[in-house]
Amino acid sequence: HDIGKIGIDDNVLRKPGPLTPTEFEHIKTHPELGCRILEGVKQLDMVMPVVRHHHEAWNGAGYPAGLKGEETPLLARIVAVADSIDAMSSDRPYRKGIPDEKLDTILRDGAGKQWDAEIVGAAFKVRDELRRIGKEERHPLSLDVTDWHAQPVAAEPAAV
Repeated sequence: HDIGKIGIDDNVLRKPGPLTPTEFEHIKTHPELGCRILEGVKQLDMVMPVVRHHHEAWNGAGYPAGLKGEETPLLARIVAVADSIDAMSSDRPYRKGIPDEKLDTILRDGAGKQWDAEIVGAAFKVRDELRRIGKEERHPLSLDVTDWHAQPVAAEPAAV
């Protein structure tokens, strides 16, 4: 969903302090840049609304189109919540990730304003499980695609 960030100046993306209004306007171009990058890749047509609209807000104050409520595609609303949780809980060059209690308060306060309240509610239903998974030790993933074919894929659980 954030592929457009490859078109954003690294000095802005990695800036250790607050962004200027001009820098923030530059950051806000990444959804449309992402769509231009992916344009014409037929297999990705169904994710284009997510790429374009994952920064829309439930109250219409988001970008790039200022969509309000259910005008924003459902998958984009889901990614907006997931992306926000990741962004707030992760360490960034300009700040440490925020504690879980503060994150929960921000999500509750933003439900029905910044984010779809139903999506926030669903995130709270799986919150503890997601946090547990996030803290699990994982084997590093090689970026060499040829290694991916050599590693076994976990079997799908049997249907009950």
